[in-house]
Amino acid sequence: MKKTRLFTTLLALLATAALVFSCIEFTSIVWPTDPKANSDFEIEVNVHLEPATEHNGRFVLAFLVPKSWKVAENGVEASYSADQVQVNGELITITDEKMTLCNDYPEPTTNLAYNNAMLSKFGVLGNTGPVEWIVIKGSTVVNVNGAGTHPYTTAKAKIKFKTGSNNIKFFSAIATCLDDNGFNDDHKDSTAEYIVSDTQTITVTGGTGNDDFTVLHFVSTTPQTFRYGDYVSIEFVSAIGDTKTDLFNENEVYLNAKCQLKDGREVTAPKPARMEKSGDVLYFKYIYPKSFFGVGEKAEITDMHVWFTSKDGSKKADNDGKYYQVIQAAE
Repeated sequence: MKKTRLFTTLLALLATAALVFSCIEFTSIVWPTDPKANSDFEIEVNVHLEPATEHNGRFVLAFLVPKSWKVAENGVEASYSADQVQVNGELITITDEKMTLCNDYPEPTTNLAYNNAMLSKFGVLGNTGPVEWIVIKGSTVVNVNGAGTHPYTTAKAKIKFKTGSNNIKFFSAIATCLDDNGFNDDHKDSTAEYIVSDTQTITVTGGTGNDDFTVLHFVSTTPQTFRYGDYVSIEFVSAIGDTKTDLFNENEVYLNAKCQLKDGREVTAPKPARMEKSGDVLYFKYIYPKSFFGVGEKAEITDMHVWFTSKDGSKKADNDGKYYQVIQAAE
């Protein structure tokens, strides 16, 4: 195994958008074209990077998979190669360096385990069945601190793990960040060092059953099971496959909501709330329903519906005027 600053670059590439570099061209993510049950699932990521703003840390790579695959238990094989990576002012090359599982490693801005932090930040990407983020990281610490030159860098990463026994269709994506920097946005250069790729639809055949986590649910929640008295992320996907809402390509999307109380009153949220955007089609907003509706702690919410609008309100996604019901779990 040969090490050079490349390692750093490679991880960034892995994530489909290197967090450490202010200029990156994602040249390709190669997903399996016909994945089978009980078989290897392989992903290849290629990137072209122009380093400009660097911060310290090891690169973290995360990917979303069905929980039934038990990827963390069964193991992940991942390696990366990169050229012209800069570390402490010195250029190095990394060849086939391995990445290891780090689900339990703490993400510094949330202090959550990295797999839970990824779930909190990026959600489930519209999946309607149980999925989880699997997180791996490299061993080389990138520590440029502005020293030396800033060459163009190319990198390639390969990830392999086993699928489960069921036929399944789900949404996946890749995310990345630096382990000791995490989701930190507080940099003088205003360069956020984390990113998530576009959503990819995966269909696995050759097994048993027929699970489909991609049925047209434009609205989902994280956690998937919650009560109206809990904090919850409301998630909206502006397009699923070829089906697009009127909010597709909108930079700013706003959450609107109304709820029914046990005493019979209907309450509409005082004002639309701007959602955070993640990738091209996913928007999410964490709320505490009782505060969001301004009904007080003693109020009992029995039902909730949401809809979504553009900044000026001229465009909306409201399920043809019926709104989207957000249902709490049974007690």
